[in-house]
Amino acid sequence: MKEKEYLKELEKLEKDLFINEVFSYESTFIKGLERSMSNIFKGFGKSLEFQNPISEEGILFLSENIQNGVVEYFSLSESLIKIFEPFKYAIHEEDQTIFFQSTCMLEIFSNYLQSENFEIDFDGEDPIFDFMYHLYYADDEGNKEKVLDILYNFHLKLSGFIVYRDHLKLFRFFNREFLIEPNDNHIPIRIALLDSLNLINDLNNNVPNKENIYRIIHAIVGGNEDNVKKYCLSLIGKNSLSQKQITRKHKEFARKYINEKKL
Repeated sequence: MKEKEYLKELEKLEKDLFINEVFSYESTFIKGLERSMSNIFKGFGKSLEFQNPISEEGILFLSENIQNGVVEYFSLSESLIKIFEPFKYAIHEEDQTIFFQSTCMLEIFSNYLQSENFEIDFDGEDPIFDFMYHLYYADDEGNKEKVLDILYNFHLKLSGFIVYRDHLKLFRFFNREFLIEPNDNHIPIRIALLDSLNLINDLNNNVPNKENIYRIIHAIVGGNEDNVKKYCLSLIGKNSLSQKQITRKHKEFARKYINEKKL
């Protein structure tokens, strides 16, 4: 091989190695996005939680003005909404972390980089490469700060879009313990109120036949007797694994409700 051809092949190899090295940060980049989006979702949980039971009608009433407000607050243009529309995710119910497909997120982020007028130009053929080059390799600290700002604003606008598109689903997700279904007299709240009045503890101490405890409670609160038993077991049973649980949220509401009535 001639020296000129050899140098050309060497240059191509170095370029390929550099490209592969830059793209090796894709997984790190995606994991970072998942972590930060999970933190945002935990913030969503706190801001979208209700302190009192709410019906479907109540949620629909609250949602009427949400979309317009979110569009204005997060400056969501029609073009951005179109870019974000393919975004799909799943939420872990217990710790409220978010999961999404990395290919889907990269495609959305790539389109986002080309949609806005940024101070840094991103090559239409491969904007993700340009972004990660500036983030991980570029010596210009000014450019690194700019791409970090771009990333921050991307998070912000994507979060706004999620509220814009999925606010009804999020309301239901973060308030499933307090959501009153049609024809539901919200048994766990009623049982939590009785527990806060110490009635269930008294019955547990003074009624020998535990089955009678559930029958007494059922006579007071109504509903499905088997469900009432499961809710009571979460208070006075041992290691109840049923999904029918009287939660901290129910108990806090009951204590607050009773204390307000005492005042």
